[in-house]
Amino acid sequence: MSAAIKLTPLHAAAQQCEARFVECRGWRVAEAYAGAEVAAAREGVVLADETPNGKLMVEGLEAEAVIQAVFGLSGLAVGGGGAVETDRVYRLRNDLFLIHTPPGGEGATLKRVTARVQEAGLFVTVTDVTHGRSEIRVVGPESPALMRKVCGLDFYSGAFPDGAARQTSVAKTAQLVIRRDIGPLRAFSIIGARSLGAYLWDTLLESGQALGAVPVGRAALQALEAG
Repeated sequence: MSAAIKLTPLHAAAQQCEARFVECRGWRVAEAYAGAEVAAAREGVVLADETPNGKLMVEGLEAEAVIQAVFGLSGLAVGGGGAVETDRVYRLRNDLFLIHTPPGGEGATLKRVTARVQEAGLFVTVTDVTHGRSEIRVVGPESPALMRKVCGLDFYSGAFPDGAARQTSVAKTAQLVIRRDIGPLRAFSIIGARSLGAYLWDTLLESGQALGAVPVGRAALQALEAG
């Protein structure tokens, strides 16, 4: 029997906007909406549902040793990040790291990290939180302006460079904000509790009306990433 298709917390919102859907590594995701999505991203600001991306939390006083052994990353500052092949690692506290993977990649990475913890006998907890977290990507030259409407952080490049991660409040909810640009386009990923995903999506769209904020699907993001 095949596994059930997973739905993101933004599925109903995408249906209301008459999105066209596609299956991606066990998830049903919005492939496209009506309109010129790529142009909207390059000229203004767009929102994309990236909940299917893998998310693993590595926590413990010896978590850094695990990250160094598995990924070869050491000396990451709190709020900093590094990329290894298709995975990205962010240090959220001295004893807490987030591993961010492409959709479906969390399983293999979880096995690698867990195996290292067990082999070394380290007191470290590794948790797959993929299904329990929503992820909204805010993309475009107006993305900092939209983020400033809902969050008190400084989104200028000098204060929040590409690859940085900040735990903060967004629209009065606890979220992790990661700057993850697409080429020259400014982009931010907002990761938080699944139960808050729909509320945050609606709030971002409403706050971004004056900036022309619109939803985009997976196809537009792929086109942007391809250049």
